[in-house]
Amino acid sequence: MIFKLVIAIVVLVVGGLYIAYRVADRETKTAASFRASSGYETAALQHGTTAFRTYGPVGAPAIILVHGATLGSLTYQDYAAPLVAAGFRVVLYDQYGRGFSDRTDTPFSIDLMRAQLDGLMDHLDLGAVHLYGVSLGGAIVARFAAEHPERVITLGLQVPVIGGVNVSRSVMVARLPIIGPLLARLYAIPAIIQRGESFSPETETGQALMAHFKEQFAVMGTERMITQMITGDALSDRMDDHRTIAAAGVPVHFAYASDDPEIPAAEVEAAIAVYNAADAHQFTGGHFFSYGKVDELAALYAAFIESQTR
Repeated sequence: MIFKLVIAIVVLVVGGLYIAYRVADRETKTAASFRASSGYETAALQHGTTAFRTYGPVGAPAIILVHGATLGSLTYQDYAAPLVAAGFRVVLYDQYGRGFSDRTDTPFSIDLMRAQLDGLMDHLDLGAVHLYGVSLGGAIVARFAAEHPERVITLGLQVPVIGGVNVSRSVMVARLPIIGPLLARLYAIPAIIQRGESFSPETETGQALMAHFKEQFAVMGTERMITQMITGDALSDRMDDHRTIAAAGVPVHFAYASDDPEIPAAEVEAAIAVYNAADAHQFTGGHFFSYGKVDELAALYAAFIESQTR
């Protein structure tokens, strides 16, 4: 009798969890349909289609901006105008699994993101460029620079992932064995959306960006790739890459926050110390300190580039 009762309870619990999992499914559209009216160009790369935008003259020195873990390239479009005005060509693109780019069959990893960047540079016929990465984007450009220092003129890092990321318990549950995908859908993804909302300024542009940010979670495969990002190597320690970059002599610029709860300042400063003469600028305002400071950040990076290339 007790055995049958236990089995019945297990069936009810598992059935209830399965129903909750199905009901919480957000994914209703393809990446192709999502980007159809985006205005982005596309590149058919090895692992999937990459959506990108370019600003400024083709012959100008190129800066590629690489976004963070969940806020796509649209979030950083305001960097383009001041950098173009400073004489650069600016390239923005969406990483696989986010924004207007494909959700790939290949699992999310730091080297998949590096390969995407490599492929996009080849598609655009770019040789050596300036790379500017934000948060996870900082880890991606560091991985690329460690592998291909000859293709990186300067490296800009804004609140870069160095020794991992402090994430909430709601996100960490995605790392649990067996039930991780279920908990990712029920808890981690909602927590990530809520985190993104904290970045959104109460302006018309800010609200439009937030609408885009939320809509990307309706693209089939987004949840799977973001779960892989949380559970894989993308948010792991990157200090070895920085040692390699320092040994190669790539000039590096840092912009970070002393009060960032996700990327501790001490970890960024440990990376800065690896370099003989890194250009480092400390701010306050947390992980999203850049809001309201885009022109200043663009000017700092443009000045750094000039100091290294004149």
